[in-house]
Amino acid sequence: MRLNRTLLWVGLALLAIFAGLQIWTGSSQNPQNLVASQPTGAPFTLDSKQGEVSLSDLDDDQLALIYFGYTWCPDICPMSMVFLAKALKNLPEELNNRVQPIFISVDPQRDTPERLQAYVEFFEAGIIGVTGEEEELKELARQYGAYYQRVEVDSAMGYAVDHTSDFYLANNKGELVTTLSHNSSGNQLQQALIDALEKSPE
Repeated sequence: MRLNRTLLWVGLALLAIFAGLQIWTGSSQNPQNLVASQPTGAPFTLDSKQGEVSLSDLDDDQLALIYFGYTWCPDICPMSMVFLAKALKNLPEELNNRVQPIFISVDPQRDTPERLQAYVEFFEAGIIGVTGEEEELKELARQYGAYYQRVEVDSAMGYAVDHTSDFYLANNKGELVTTLSHNSSGNQLQQALIDALEKSPE
């Protein structure tokens, strides 16, 4: 059952990509004045269904694997979450326990904490879904080198959100450890996590 659900997400994501849906790449489409020239990361406290979530809640030997997206995203977000889940599943247990995946919704108007919880639970990877106020999210994204923009579309959705789709590793102080390309496969993401964890203090 779990395998079938994962394959379904992969199939849908690939279909959307090959159909020509636009995907933000994070390098060629980021307006320079909206993204920090030298991203450093930042600490944050955002809302989840379980209450406030802060990076400072993590242990000193843990890293947060952060992704900026939204639950209505038809293509790249579910694909990225499948890669994330695969990477974490294949990590050695002692390393897996040192990674906390966090999905930050940049669509707070529609992504309630309850909706976020249902979304991240689908991927069975221990992801925490959080969001916050619009201005807070924009500044946080800027500090991590991410960018997003609401775009009106002629569909039942009403609007979409174009966004960067990289992964960001940060410590419990909010310091950016590394940025992992949106092009990373599950195996590449796994290796990047291993490399980062081996360099971080235990």
